[in-house]
Amino acid sequence: MNGAPSVVAIVGPTASGKSALALRLAERGSAEIVSADSRQVYRGMDVATAKPTAEARRRVAHHMIDVADPGERYDVSRYQREARAALAAIAARGATAIVVGGTGLYVRALLDGLDLGALPRDEAVRADLERAAAREGGAAVHARLAALDPAAAASVDPRNVRRVVRYLEVATIAGSISALWRRGERIPAWKIGLDPPRDLLARRIEERVRGMVAQGVLDETARLLAAGIDLTLPSMTGHGYPHWVRHLRREIDLETAIALTVRDTKAYSKRQMTWFRKDPDVHWSDPTREDPLAALGGSVR
Repeated sequence: MNGAPSVVAIVGPTASGKSALALRLAERGSAEIVSADSRQVYRGMDVATAKPTAEARRRVAHHMIDVADPGERYDVSRYQREARAALAAIAARGATAIVVGGTGLYVRALLDGLDLGALPRDEAVRADLERAAAREGGAAVHARLAALDPAAAASVDPRNVRRVVRYLEVATIAGSISALWRRGERIPAWKIGLDPPRDLLARRIEERVRGMVAQGVLDETARLLAAGIDLTLPSMTGHGYPHWVRHLRREIDLETAIALTVRDTKAYSKRQMTWFRKDPDVHWSDPTREDPLAALGGSVR
């Protein structure tokens, strides 16, 4: 590259080493990290979301972490607004922003100027779909979305029924989402994609899930349940929480909860790659074979 970029994005599947790479890059120069993870925004959801440690957050300033309560409905529109404000503040300090995370929609909304207002709405259609989801279940409405808009279906977790319904609302009205998304103000960024070997990623995912148990994910889940958090909220639909809840309620044993969380995380990692592979601006790297930061040359500014 010629010159140091003011924004670097590190993307890729879960457990690929994004956070560690972002921390290493941030410590090479004057840089701050902006999370692009749709679950790390929630306070009190630390272990299951693999949030950066307190020590890492002391070493480097982090943004867009712990900005909402788990009982809130945090959405991409709010993320876009707040994360862009964080980028502006970082730029004003003369620092580099390192955007890191695996939520593709958040990365696109932040950097590519996704015009969220371009997506049509029809309250009657949405009400019908919400009733269908309650009657048939999330998997059924996700299958309907896949039939209408396979790309949109690949980008969303079937358990995130609220987002599936929203995407299906758009697909029902207009046929697809991607055809309607318009770009607003784009923020130039050097995008690094991490793509470790599949077998290594699978091992890391299982190690991470088992590590979460050792780090107290069951206690964390119990606290959320005790706080009365609605299990249908977006905050509780991913990262293994549904399975940890079932284990705490003695519906499944611990090994089953671990196996289901590993399974779901592997499926999620595939959806992440499906999303990010479509971005031609991502410079992909196998971190087991090369240094993903080599193309950046010297330190960030």
